[in-house]
Amino acid sequence: MKNAGTILIYNCSGEPFSKLKQIFAMLRLRMRVVEPSRYHISLGELAQGKGEPGAEAEPLPEPMLVFCYMPQALLNQVLEVIRVAKLPPISLKAVLTDTNQDWNTHQLYEELLKERNSFAGEAKNP
Repeated sequence: MKNAGTILIYNCSGEPFSKLKQIFAMLRLRMRVVEPSRYHISLGELAQGKGEPGAEAEPLPEPMLVFCYMPQALLNQVLEVIRVAKLPPISLKAVLTDTNQDWNTHQLYEELLKERNSFAGEAKNP
């Protein structure tokens, strides 16, 4: 059966995340674990399994997921299954877009932090 989409996975290793990977496998999603030596490669290339490892970088300080080539209905289903499964929280999630496909891991991470901090600021100042 055809693969339904790809998920780039950062810092989701060990027992707490084994259920997450089982869910992705059940939904026939391709999982690409992104190691720090590949953080310099564009998200688009990572999603396609391309790019050569470079110098070892510092691992991201928290888990992050990037959903690639997934229809909206499937993305909604995946997010709902993650929520219902009561997995460890992963606050940094993104969808591969025309805008961010040329970004590397660090660029996306910084953008997601800005977004999260912006929402946190709005929540404090209603």
